[in-house]
Amino acid sequence: MKTTIALLILMVIPLILFYIEYRLAKQGSKLAIILPTIVLCFAVIMPIVAITSIVMFVINFAVKYLEKEKKDKMSEIDKMNIQDL
Repeated sequence: MKTTIALLILMVIPLILFYIEYRLAKQGSKLAIILPTIVLCFAVIMPIVAITSIVMFVINFAVKYLEKEKKDKMSEIDKMNIQDL
């Protein structure tokens, strides 16, 4: 019973952290880069946490890249609209 609860916690906590990281990266918060760094510091205690931190960094950079692409695409559309005038 204790093992099941421990495994459940080890699965739920990273999912919650991934969601929080996604929301922070979407908002452009400075905590979006600080949170994975803090989790990486805990990797000294539990090495499996390092994987969680790496995934959080990937989420952060993926969201930033997609936002940049969206912004660049909008810029091109705005330039075309200005030229039409």
